[in-house]
Amino acid sequence: MIARAAIAVVLLTLCACDSAPVRDRAEPATPPTADVGRFVADRQPWTFRGNTGWEYRTPNAIIRTTSDDRKILERLPPFVELSVLHYQSDLVRLPRPGQTIETFFFDNRSQWATMTNALMGDRAPVYLSIERGGYSANHIGVFFDLGPRDSFVICAHEGWHQYAHSTFAGPMPVWLDEGVACVMEGFRWDEQFPDHPRFMAWANTERFDQLRDAYNAESLMPVHALLSLRPQDLIEQGSRSGSTQPAALVYYAQVWALVHFLREGQGGTYRSGFEQLLTDCASGSLRDRLTGEALRQFNTRRTGADTLLAYLPEGTTLREIDAQYQRFIARVVRVGGRNKIVAGQSPIE
Repeated sequence: MIARAAIAVVLLTLCACDSAPVRDRAEPATPPTADVGRFVADRQPWTFRGNTGWEYRTPNAIIRTTSDDRKILERLPPFVELSVLHYQSDLVRLPRPGQTIETFFFDNRSQWATMTNALMGDRAPVYLSIERGGYSANHIGVFFDLGPRDSFVICAHEGWHQYAHSTFAGPMPVWLDEGVACVMEGFRWDEQFPDHPRFMAWANTERFDQLRDAYNAESLMPVHALLSLRPQDLIEQGSRSGSTQPAALVYYAQVWALVHFLREGQGGTYRSGFEQLLTDCASGSLRDRLTGEALRQFNTRRTGADTLLAYLPEGTTLREIDAQYQRFIARVVRVGGRNKIVAGQSPIE
């Protein structure tokens, strides 16, 4: 869980909105009027340390919030519930959550910090180092208001980790876990139902911009580095060097692109292997594909080249994959690519 907090710190450097100021309230906010009834099975007043709010129960989640922002109240319950359904079907058919997803969304950082101290105990200082946004710990997500879009981006990213922890019988490779979480960030609000998200895997300008900047600066990592490193390794390196542009941000952008490459690159050659990898992670059978040093590395760090190579056509080499992946990135970030990203469309089509 400490590693997850460190990862969240880097993820949230992308967010530009400050947390909302503390406000005292005697009455819970007026409940939303939007069509949340399609997703909410129960709604009750909820209070946290004197701060009034609402508890929503959906088929797969419990959402507790102290926000009085009408847009948050209208959008948060369907967003969380639809996210859980999205996780189960977008990349490959995956199981329903093994336990209820719990989400706490606080009006401000002060309330969030109080919950973090209560929830995390001796480990709280690591989580409290997060400046904006929140974190996930097991199947629980704890967030605070980042503004009208970034609040939902962090919910979508960390929601994947909540879902996977709740559902998967075995651990995922770090590169895959973080890559899928970044892909799950992509969404736009539906034009016909503006309080409902339309999840679009490519609709992620933050990851695209970071990827394009790294490409232009010739600072992209090779595939073997993505498979062997963890974000916290890069955070620690950046802290020692005093870097103001952590390499972990490039890592997140590249694992986002790597998942897209495995799905769409080379005419879809690697798609079935990628889908089998996710399926095996869900069933807990990934370790059956690994032996010797590869298995030891996965058990100790959840990393290693074999976590990918074991699912690619026999004889495929990292050198070959890296060359194809780098060409794929060049196609993604070419002129006009960002317009496609804004529209939620694949830039390689």
